[in-house]
Amino acid sequence: MKIEIYAREKDLIDDYLLIMRIKRGDTDAWEVLVDKYYDKIYAYCCRRFFGNCDLAEDLTQDIFLKVVRAIPTYRYKGKFYNYLYTITVNHCNSFAKKKQIEKVELSENTLVDDTESVIDELTKQEDNQLIQAALDKLPDIQREAVILRYYQDLKVKEIAKVTGVGVATAQSRIHQGLKKLEKYLKMEDFDND
Repeated sequence: MKIEIYAREKDLIDDYLLIMRIKRGDTDAWEVLVDKYYDKIYAYCCRRFFGNCDLAEDLTQDIFLKVVRAIPTYRYKGKFYNYLYTITVNHCNSFAKKKQIEKVELSENTLVDDTESVIDELTKQEDNQLIQAALDKLPDIQREAVILRYYQDLKVKEIAKVTGVGVATAQSRIHQGLKKLEKYLKMEDFDND
């Protein structure tokens, strides 16, 4: 527990120092910050938009452009990644309202490890596709909450802050989303039998 608290505090300090360096014009610090969060934001966008990786890449770039423009006026209050996820969620929601999203199956490029059999790898890919298909069926607010909780490892309180709702509402969205996921996945199992 102490190690986890120390790691979170160190992360807060690291982000604060990076942002201070960025505000002073240090481009290397900007690269470090982007490297630290790019994959997480990209993964969120990819899952949020039905596995459309090209769209996720464009959205991720747009999000970091917004962040770079906002950094000069950024006031360090709380965790930077909450700020980043707030921008991410708002940008994705705005985009979703503007555009009709074409559902694309999630295809993960994975390398077959020497220790894994090809059958195991195919089973994993099929499971990932089933989970993504079930996620795609969820209402936007529930899908968003489930992705933030289980794929981005945000705490319920952080999800509430990022999405602009109360903690109880965030918990409810996660709970309802998980119940629907379970239902969808059970239906899929039944269909495959």
